[in-house]
Amino acid sequence: MDVRGPIRFGIFEADLLAGELRKKGVRVKLQEQPFQILAALLEHPREVLTREELRKRLWPSDVVVDFDSGLNRAMNRLREALGDDADNPQFIETLPQRGYRFLAEVEYTPAEPQAPQSESAAIVAAAPLLNRRWLLAVVGGLIAVPLLLLGYRRLLIPPERIRSIAVLPLENLSGNVDQEYFSDGMTDELIGEIARIGSLRVISRTSIMQYKGMHSKSGARKSLPEIARDLNVDSILEGTVVHSGSKVRITAQLIRAKDDRHLWSAEYQRNLTDVLALQGEVARAIASQIEVKLTPDEEKHLTRTRSVDPEAYNLFLQGSFFVRQGARSTAKSIERFRRAIELDPSQAESYAGLAEALCYAAIHGLRPSTEAYPAARVAALKALELDESNASAHDALADVMQGYDRNLAGAQAEFKRALQLNPSDLVVRVRYAESLTRIGKFDEAVEVTGKTLALDPISPISYSSRAMIFFRARRYDESIQSSRQALEFDPSSVQALWWQGVSYAGKRDFPKSVAALKKALSITDEPLFRGYLGFAYGQAGEKDKALGILKELAMLSGQRWVSPIDYALVYAGLGDSDSTFAWLEKAYQAREMRFELASFYYDSFRSDPRFADLKGRLGFPFPVAASK
Repeated sequence: MDVRGPIRFGIFEADLLAGELRKKGVRVKLQEQPFQILAALLEHPREVLTREELRKRLWPSDVVVDFDSGLNRAMNRLREALGDDADNPQFIETLPQRGYRFLAEVEYTPAEPQAPQSESAAIVAAAPLLNRRWLLAVVGGLIAVPLLLLGYRRLLIPPERIRSIAVLPLENLSGNVDQEYFSDGMTDELIGEIARIGSLRVISRTSIMQYKGMHSKSGARKSLPEIARDLNVDSILEGTVVHSGSKVRITAQLIRAKDDRHLWSAEYQRNLTDVLALQGEVARAIASQIEVKLTPDEEKHLTRTRSVDPEAYNLFLQGSFFVRQGARSTAKSIERFRRAIELDPSQAESYAGLAEALCYAAIHGLRPSTEAYPAARVAALKALELDESNASAHDALADVMQGYDRNLAGAQAEFKRALQLNPSDLVVRVRYAESLTRIGKFDEAVEVTGKTLALDPISPISYSSRAMIFFRARRYDESIQSSRQALEFDPSSVQALWWQGVSYAGKRDFPKSVAALKKALSITDEPLFRGYLGFAYGQAGEKDKALGILKELAMLSGQRWVSPIDYALVYAGLGDSDSTFAWLEKAYQAREMRFELASFYYDSFRSDPRFADLKGRLGFPFPVAASK
């Protein structure tokens, strides 16, 4: 049967020679593999096309691929292009365990008449036998020269290399929503492993999690090239995960973004005890496929074989899940990490997770610094004793050094080590930028947060973090703009509202400051926001409202830890220097003092001798940026 002409079925037309699918004359975008499936079905309408026949057509025998996963994805994309339903098909019927059959009537268009022979071919055909051989040699030479030049050019210009990757959220195939923590956790750990490949830019989890559910059958789909454009990456890794009993199975496929071409896919099934080896194996396979040479340290880490206790590792993943849920879930995360440590004291990841959760509790005033930071130090050091290459442990230790020990040099060294081990970790990069503001390197801190946008281009966290650095640099308009960008991604971003509120206060626009901080308080009940709100009320001349905030803080202190800094902020807004310094002294004794003395909140007290005394005892430079 001659099927070189266009084939019509329903409102569609497939041009097999051009590789195009058209709907009512308009081209439908369809990737190569789904189109090849369509072509095979159209060549044999009403016949059963087996999965094995499709495998031979789509994937050469020397290509390593998870065939079932690849074929299912390609078939799903074809059905989407045709608007077909697998349960009530109009075009493609699925025959379980066998293959597929094309149902619709097809109409074949006769092939176009062959074009006349080219002038060179006519000359060859008409020439005498002896001259014909000579002419063939000449024509062959004319064809060969460009081909040789093309080959030479390819030698001179190497093929386009993959330099960046986004790991999409692994799809949870367990059918149990309670297992979301596991699929999210495995995604995070896989990102961390791949990020060990220093020559590869790996997108941070906070951006890729925006696509959770958006690239599945149940979600509002975005094509892989569209996602790649959003994230500005060369390649995408997508896959699935199933956790059942003591087993875990991951399927993964690497796709080149510009043409949606499958470069590699595979399936891995291991006991949960070997999950670390599984993660390293996937990362090494990717490095091999994109022809990246691993350093000895990278190779050593990605070939680790340490086993884990399954229940302890599950608790570790749960703890990591709760850390990401925000302040209200911090206590749950700490409890999970501690239980994981009890079950498996050799699991470095659990100690590192505990250290970071405790630092988070101290930073947000959920626990006293004198309680949280020393415990965080013990956990971080234990994690590093077990695994010196744990980036999270270095990050937590750095935070203890700058937030509690006032050891800025030591903190800088630990932050740099954490970034060396995991360059894609947004939290580490932001904390490093914050540490730079503590030593007066404001422009460098802004530059560091600019780089976070390349790793985390569509996440509110990257923009709200940048707003924080702009605030510390007293670049209030830029801080407000970054906060607005964060709120475009997430209108309920507490961090964005926080920095927007304090930046408006820096511009002395107190009505807007109050509005932003009140909105933040409507989302989360952190005492810190009350302190800033009380300052704004005091400076705006609303003394009664500021005093009301002091009463609220006193009531809250009977239920939870309230930092002395929160009281000091309100009294500073009221201009009460004696009360301000009394509470700042309490903050000093509680080791709650971090960046506060450098902010504009205390500008009116800088000439007071008590300010110089406090600053001297703290030992911090507390550099003040020039307002821009």
